[in-house]
Amino acid sequence: MNFERDWKALLAIVIIILGLGIALWYAATHPNDEDQSTVTSQSAPDASANEIVADFACAKGTIRAVFSDKSVHIVLPDDGREMTLPQTISADGGRYANADESFVFWNKGNTAFVQENGTTTYDQCVTNS
Repeated sequence: MNFERDWKALLAIVIIILGLGIALWYAATHPNDEDQSTVTSQSAPDASANEIVADFACAKGTIRAVFSDKSVHIVLPDDGREMTLPQTISADGGRYANADESFVFWNKGNTAFVQENGTTTYDQCVTNS
């Protein structure tokens, strides 16, 4: 019986078990973070327990926004476009954008605005909810 060899084998087993434990924990706490930017023709989903619905009154009409943990589903008033946008990095407020960032929905407190291809298309949007 070689103590040094047995000790190294035991250490390798402990490292493997710890690695598996960390991998399982990470998988349970970080579900697939796939790009969720899609354009749909369905109506906005009803809010579930972990979603917040807000109607933002803008000069061009009311934007319906359904906020979930890491995304927002919006319906635009002028042409009925709908899209689900993943949340992106923002220094202040909530910023949601499609993959190429040609469409951005910004939200801070009870206000919001939309930028399309660098141009603000909806502004001064306010909600009471």
